[in-house]
Amino acid sequence: MILKFAVAASMMLAVQAQATETSFADRAPFSAALGVSVTDDYSNPGYVFSQSNIDMSAVLGETDYQSTGFDNINVVSSALYCAGCNGSFTLSFGTTSVTQGNGVFGVAFDYFNLGDPSYDALVTFADGDSELYVLDTTDRIAFAFWGLTSTRQIASIAFGPSGEVSVFGAFGIDNLTVGAIPEPTTWAMLIIGVGLIGAAGRSRRFQSLMG
Repeated sequence: MILKFAVAASMMLAVQAQATETSFADRAPFSAALGVSVTDDYSNPGYVFSQSNIDMSAVLGETDYQSTGFDNINVVSSALYCAGCNGSFTLSFGTTSVTQGNGVFGVAFDYFNLGDPSYDALVTFADGDSELYVLDTTDRIAFAFWGLTSTRQIASIAFGPSGEVSVFGAFGIDNLTVGAIPEPTTWAMLIIGVGLIGAAGRSRRFQSLMG
């Protein structure tokens, strides 16, 4: 029986080793996929209307901000974030409290995407590969939600038209969430532990019957 659980643990580790990405358009299933997570609603009094990349990043220390369209202009107004409110920017996740390796397992946010051109998310993973995700602009007036989880870990996301640098458009985010999942080795130990407990219980029942 213990062997069966060890095999199951090995299979889980093998599945986890395969790189997989999942996009989300709703916060509930995204949150359910995470372990520990941190959400920034941009209401911290350390945020001011306009501040540098260094000052912006230091408020919570959970995300590194870099405005790429306008130099060192990060705006927080009405509890939401934008880079000049019409400029591109990059968020990096190498030093958060939930960083695993060189990135985080999950990133999500509410966003508005009002301008022309519209903004997309260019995601760079911890292995160095990048992938462009087109952000929905069906309803440009209301906030939308976008989230991504990746077993490769998300190192950074560049926001701009096709992920490129721009001083045009109007894009902002709120409720930025970064999250982690338990390490695969932890899952394996949990599975083996459950197997050992079950085996011990069956052994005691067998001994009781024989006695």
